[in-house]
Amino acid sequence: MHQPFFDSSEPPLQLLSLVISRVSPVVSICETARVRFDIVVFDGVDEMDALGPLEVLRSAATMGADIDAWLVTRDRQLLVEGAHRLRFEPDDVFRPGRADVVIVTGGGWVANARNGTRAEVATGHLLALLGEAQAATPVMAGVCTGTMLLAHAGVVGERRATTHHSALPDLADLGATVVQDRVVDDGSLVTSGGVTSGIDLALWLVEREFSREVADNVAQRMEYPRWRPATD
Repeated sequence: MHQPFFDSSEPPLQLLSLVISRVSPVVSICETARVRFDIVVFDGVDEMDALGPLEVLRSAATMGADIDAWLVTRDRQLLVEGAHRLRFEPDDVFRPGRADVVIVTGGGWVANARNGTRAEVATGHLLALLGEAQAATPVMAGVCTGTMLLAHAGVVGERRATTHHSALPDLADLGATVVQDRVVDDGSLVTSGGVTSGIDLALWLVEREFSREVADNVAQRMEYPRWRPATD
């Protein structure tokens, strides 16, 4: 049974039934040093895909997790403009092999937007960096249609993965073993499906790499209902 972390004595919240699918062995990356998370962003990114995980990870850092979380772009740029016209300043340039965890965001795939994931696939520049990063990064992660970028970069292959429900056929066409779960943990590849799923993915990575207590505390602070994978 999947168990919510909320105590029954707390005010009831509308719970989201989250299934996290995991079959591959967990790769621990936090035993000896601070863990760097690079969240890859680009013009046309879905803002929630980037800022949801960022808030989770930086909140976890304030609660004692040894995390550095960065918003990174393929090339140096002053501002990134999201799919809903939010403009924000990235932290750094993406350099393959520097991060312990690379989280690739999505945006614009379903709408076939001028900027976003499809545009990044068309140019191929980011795909080359992601392919290079795979060999030197312990964990690669995709939020929503960010998984499509990983798939086109050759990171997913035939592995278990998920993405936005409207893009699942596209993911299958690229050879992935499609799993229709909220978060799919395939060891060194973790993916999620849905606009808000980046929050769930980041909370799961915090729990997996650090502790359930920290992840639960972050979710509690955000007043965000989360579910864990079954342990029996």
